[in-house]
Amino acid sequence: MQYPYKQFVGLLGMSDTVWKCYRCNLTFKEDQLAEMHKSISNHSVSKIKTIVA
Repeated sequence: MQYPYKQFVGLLGMSDTVWKCYRCNLTFKEDQLAEMHKSISNHSVSKIKTIVA
């Protein structure tokens, strides 16, 4: 029997930084877009790390 999940075990340690607006439930991959959203909507944006698979 094949176990396809074994192919992804090495990739689970990678992380990526994103910015999240919890008020709008939006996620931004670039800091410039997060800052633009912050200035337009006057919402706070949090910097978080996500696991990339």
